[in-house]
Amino acid sequence: MRRAISILLTVAAAVMLSGCNNSRQIETASIIKNVSVDRRGGQVVYTFYRLSSSEKPWGIDVPADSFEQACALAREQYIPNLSLAKLELLMLSEDVYRQVMQDDVDYISTQASFSPIAYVTLCDDGAIERIKETNRTQSLIEEQLILLKKNNPSVNINYLSIFNNFARRGEDSFTVPFISSEKELKVSEFEIDREKMKKTAK
Repeated sequence: MRRAISILLTVAAAVMLSGCNNSRQIETASIIKNVSVDRRGGQVVYTFYRLSSSEKPWGIDVPADSFEQACALAREQYIPNLSLAKLELLMLSEDVYRQVMQDDVDYISTQASFSPIAYVTLCDDGAIERIKETNRTQSLIEEQLILLKKNNPSVNINYLSIFNNFARRGEDSFTVPFISSEKELKVSEFEIDREKMKKTAK
């Protein structure tokens, strides 16, 4: 009798513990920590990187014309329970920023679920590749963005300040971060010209 009770308790404990593990996997599999945007074969591609305890990032590529469209496609086809509440970093390749940056920042600004301090930076293709290698890369980039802002208060490192600068009148340009990957990751300021952005968008 005691042996039967012991077996039942062991089985129950195993079921309960495995249920918790599955719940954890479902929960973290849908939480997106950063998104990179680049161009491949003439198509703009948004890569969603999920929150993960593993050292190597896990990304899902979503070809789309905008962040809004990419989010919708991700929910429909790739990540059904997609959550962007913990999005910390949006990296835009220098090859695509004129095409998508203003519309993407406008979209993010309308979404109450997004963190108001989510960083936005331009980058070269090498930096896009580096973000795929290890989760440590994102932390290094964020540390450099904070240092850049400390040394250059006028630079705009989050989507709210960038959104406000696109909406502001009377100034032709503003600065955002740029991550270059030559030898090592380095951050510098990059000037955004509103008129050039408007012409590209047309």
